[in-house]
Amino acid sequence: MPSRSIPFPNIVPEAYARLVDEPVFNPARHLALEPPTRTRTLHELGYTDQDLCNTPTPFAVAGPFRVLSDEGLTALRAVSDAFRASDNRLEHDEGAAYLKPRGANYSSRFVRDLSHCPQLSEFLSGIAGIELAPHSMPTLGAALVYAPPEVERTNQGWHLDSVGFSLVVLLSDPESLSGGAFQYFEGTTDEATSMMKADSPQAIRNPVGKHGSLPADRIQTVTYQQAGFGMFMQGYHILHRGQPLSIAGERVVFVPSFISTDVSHPDVTNWQMAKRLNSPAVAKEYVRHKAWRAKGRLERLIEALPFDEEPEEFRNLLAEASAELDAAKQALEQNSTEDKKTS
Repeated sequence: MPSRSIPFPNIVPEAYARLVDEPVFNPARHLALEPPTRTRTLHELGYTDQDLCNTPTPFAVAGPFRVLSDEGLTALRAVSDAFRASDNRLEHDEGAAYLKPRGANYSSRFVRDLSHCPQLSEFLSGIAGIELAPHSMPTLGAALVYAPPEVERTNQGWHLDSVGFSLVVLLSDPESLSGGAFQYFEGTTDEATSMMKADSPQAIRNPVGKHGSLPADRIQTVTYQQAGFGMFMQGYHILHRGQPLSIAGERVVFVPSFISTDVSHPDVTNWQMAKRLNSPAVAKEYVRHKAWRAKGRLERLIEALPFDEEPEEFRNLLAEASAELDAAKQALEQNSTEDKKTS
């Protein structure tokens, strides 16, 4: 049930700082997309067909592969420095590991044009084997992540993403770092839950990095060849982390996120995590995202469902669309209640 991808909002909220004198993104000059030499599936990591019956693709992880040209890397580094120095919004949690200012999609036109570049989406769609689009929630759709100066705080912890698909592009020189590689667990979320002695798979989705360690022989460590290379993954199913640094260093990554345009699959966007982000637009983004998913189901009913189909199919699509909108209303009401408590 493919649905046309949701466009970026026409009006940028006033709450986010705007960068000035940015380079103008040009895919012909700033991208240097090279196919990955290694791609792994979720089946290779131990997932069964039954585990994946509601998953849009068996793709797991690919890379590292080149994403940015030398000119693109220079441009994005300049944007990253400017964004970090701007009046941006850090996480509320002072104990958080890496520094994650929110709103890069809003603050930077360069980031917005890069993360919404059709060539990039098409390239990643080819790797994943399904049609992908930039994530419909701008706060989740692009992030610039910076290592803190304290080495002990670079232990980000193992975690699962709050979105379906993520591209993790290193902007720093890997030769200058001691540690900081990309690591992922070679196994399923159920296995990780057991090994980390967590209560349930859901428990390792929410408190990022708050659980135990994993066996060394089940950890895949991937070293980037150079800055401008990336790892692409279905991060909702791949337990991963940035390897802790052993010596303080400037590790910066750019992380655009993507969603399947097939809304017949369950929505894996983790609202319980997303609502904690220090981004004033995130609740309304989620409402818009759920409205887009409801629209996809209604479009199928209007455009593709024949009148000789059983009534049950019509009822199912209506119920699914209603469930998406109910989740949106609940999130908005919950957000309004929490705003009143803090005001």
